[in-house]
Amino acid sequence: MSLESYLPDPVRSRYALKLLGVSLVIVLLITALTTVTVFQVSDRVRDNQLRSVETNAELEARALGQWIDGKQQVVRTLSNHEGLTPVSDGRTQATLQTELDSLSPETASLSVVERRPRGHSDGTTEPIVASTDTQFVGRPLSVTDINWKPTVGFNFDDTDEVILSLVYTEGNETFVALASPLPDGEHVLVAEYQTSVRAERFTSAINGTDTLVLGGFTAYVLFDENESNGMTPYEGDRANTTIGRAILRSEPTTDIHGAVLTETEVKGYYSVPGEKVDWVVVKEVPRSKALAVTDRVQRDLWLLVALMMAGFLLMGTVIQLGPIRSIQRLARQANAIAEGDLSVDIDRSDRIDEVGEVRSAFDNTKAYIETITEQAEALSRQAFDEDVLDADVPGRVGESVATMHHDLQQFITRLEVLNRVLRHNLRNQLDVINSHAEMLDDADRREAILASTETLAALGARARHIDHILSKEPQPTAVDVAERVESVLNDIEADDSLISTTVPDDATLRTDAEILTTVLRSPLENAVRYADSSVAISVESTDAGCRIEISDDGPGIPTSELEPLVSERETSLQHSRGLGLWELKWGVDKLDGDLSFLTDDGTTVVIRLPDLDAT
Repeated sequence: MSLESYLPDPVRSRYALKLLGVSLVIVLLITALTTVTVFQVSDRVRDNQLRSVETNAELEARALGQWIDGKQQVVRTLSNHEGLTPVSDGRTQATLQTELDSLSPETASLSVVERRPRGHSDGTTEPIVASTDTQFVGRPLSVTDINWKPTVGFNFDDTDEVILSLVYTEGNETFVALASPLPDGEHVLVAEYQTSVRAERFTSAINGTDTLVLGGFTAYVLFDENESNGMTPYEGDRANTTIGRAILRSEPTTDIHGAVLTETEVKGYYSVPGEKVDWVVVKEVPRSKALAVTDRVQRDLWLLVALMMAGFLLMGTVIQLGPIRSIQRLARQANAIAEGDLSVDIDRSDRIDEVGEVRSAFDNTKAYIETITEQAEALSRQAFDEDVLDADVPGRVGESVATMHHDLQQFITRLEVLNRVLRHNLRNQLDVINSHAEMLDDADRREAILASTETLAALGARARHIDHILSKEPQPTAVDVAERVESVLNDIEADDSLISTTVPDDATLRTDAEILTTVLRSPLENAVRYADSSVAISVESTDAGCRIEISDDGPGIPTSELEPLVSERETSLQHSRGLGLWELKWGVDKLDGDLSFLTDDGTTVVIRLPDLDAT
């Protein structure tokens, strides 16, 4: 037994009540699920945003690490520059200035200083022998305010070593320096970099993000993208901030990272990688922007629940008031049409909803059946000129009726043509035979009789050939059009001086060879017979097949001969004098081709034939 069988009969008999009950259950389930989802999604989105800010800090830290590594490589390479070794006042000075001009904008200065290979040095007393900042030449290194790390000083284990200073200030700007010995061991190349310029390249995934760099030992702000001043306490009191305490509790080069959520901001931090770097990148994002997605998700989910409940209520009301009654009425009308009652009146209102579409579909179905019925009645009467036969009936039934119409009309037209032409020509030719048969002793008249009988024989043969062509199914093969044209011209004994051909050697058509020969013979015979001085034949390959054009400069085919072909029907006032043009038209039709005539200046027959395989 189905679940519906347990429902009361009043509910089972009314679809609206069943829909209302199901809707209420769905609303309750979705409301419960939405409530749980709101809290889960909110927590998940908050965690994702925290991870996103931390990841942004990590990416910036890696970028800073790569920046320092790159600068170390630059300083190490420059320290081996041939223009600096051996040290020469003019040459070294020029080399430093040239290299500074080619380096990145954050490079503030390049200097060469003497060093004491033995003994500890703090990098203050060494004289500057050359510098891009010429005011420092000849003065001690201390004038640059470079703050070398106390644990390292200005000392090198070998000539390949590069040391990194602490971040220091000069006026309102912050700098960091790198140093590496020259190959002679007696001098050192010192490069200063302006960190505020590098800070301009900080990137953030969320608009409104502030980026700053803290010292890994002091938790002081070394430099950031918004302020040029450095060496300031983080948020005024580094020990009372979560990030500041994490830095102060850790060794300077310890890898620290994480995310912090405060009342006003979301913060992510990450250590800059590298043995000699003790910086920590911090990303600060206003909470209103970082967690805007969470608030929007909550608001949208609750709004969705409210809209859904209103939608179910509205849907139940609309179904109860309208569609159910309309569907019941349409069901009665559909049953009447199924029983053959085409007098059913379908309501043709301007309703455009689903019920209106069903009404329109029933109305179209009724019109469809009525059109088919009227077309069948017209065909049974052989009333091929009735307008109802021009109506488009889609689908297999329409295709069958159209095929029946075409085949029946074509069959009757063929019979009319063959009957009228044969009767007309046979009667005329027999009259000639009778008139000349009375005087058989006259040789000329005897020849006339023989010519007439020969004409009758040819006409009968052509009629039989047409019947054969129209009765057979095309057998497509690859046909060389140039060879076929030449063969037909040879058969009709055409004068070569009269005929010009433009047929490419590769003009190949996949079609029925016998029917193609028939199609070519009729217009070629006509052109050779009636041309005054020339016949032109051209063949052109097309994407679909080929185009054949046969032209002559004769008097042109009379319009009266072409009109029956256009209307596909002969009458007592409009009929052709032979079967040649009908043979041409029916042959082209048999090959699914297209035929046209131009008679302004002589006669031009244009035949377009497709590859049968392609169609």
